[in-house]
Amino acid sequence: MKKTTLVLALLLIWPVAVSARPYRIRKVGVSPEFVAVTQDGLMAYVTSYETGELIGVDLSQKAIARRVVVGSSPIGVALTLDEKFAYVACRDSGTVAVVDLSTFRVEANIVVGGAPNAVAIGGKGYRAYVTNFGRSREGTLHIIDIRERNLVSSMKMGLAPIALAVSPATEFVYVVNGGSNEVWVVNPDRQVVVTRIPVGEAPDGIAITPDGARVFVANSRSNDLSVIDAKAGVPLVSIPVGRQPFGVTVSPDGKRVFVVNTGAKTVSVLPVDLSSLEAKTVQIDKGCIDIKVLHNNRTAVVACEQSNCLLIVDTP
Repeated sequence: MKKTTLVLALLLIWPVAVSARPYRIRKVGVSPEFVAVTQDGLMAYVTSYETGELIGVDLSQKAIARRVVVGSSPIGVALTLDEKFAYVACRDSGTVAVVDLSTFRVEANIVVGGAPNAVAIGGKGYRAYVTNFGRSREGTLHIIDIRERNLVSSMKMGLAPIALAVSPATEFVYVVNGGSNEVWVVNPDRQVVVTRIPVGEAPDGIAITPDGARVFVANSRSNDLSVIDAKAGVPLVSIPVGRQPFGVTVSPDGKRVFVVNTGAKTVSVLPVDLSSLEAKTVQIDKGCIDIKVLHNNRTAVVACEQSNCLLIVDTP
């Protein structure tokens, strides 16, 4: 077999590794955890776990623009639909900080207790949802009224509810219960668990397509990505990705899903329609946690806990 023919054959068999040099914005706090980006792709907001800050990063200038102390051990962050406020879950404070993004000041601290972890904003724009590890074996899902800035109700969840996503189609909340290897689907209007969907081992990250049709869950112990049919409420397939996948997001156009493999120093990229089950991989730094994709559907913004950087990566 000729050498060129052999190379082509190997490319058809093995996942394609793509070389891309990430741009590193350094000293983004200490242990940056999660990131939210504006729809125009100009700003990113990053939680700095060790310094208790929310840090605003100007992506066009590739520089830190603003910072504010929000509480102890901030983790999850989400922007309101009008992008005027950020909601930040502060794990050790037991609070959700509300930050005015024009003044970059904390306007409110909503006390939820326990150990709040992740935040998501509902598609209608008037509710925020927060997962809470709690201080016992049982976790909680909090529902917050954005207009009144108060806690409306709390629902008991399973073991270690870590991540969540809200369906743009139904407003149902998909909660990752890491202790039971399940995703619980919650109807927030009725405040009931509609169904429980099995996924891989030690699920950590979750994302949903813009049309609400599919849900993707990164499983850090089984090193795979669970794909869920949202309408049927059943898992479709599990796709091998890199070692210790954690953060996961879907591009704004709904065509590709991106997975941060924390233990492999890579991002796996797959088509949402599952036309291929072999991921393309892009090299990044060690210890990366969260990822978002900008409006061009190609540029990824990655929070790296270990290197205290925010990476900007152009994917193929």
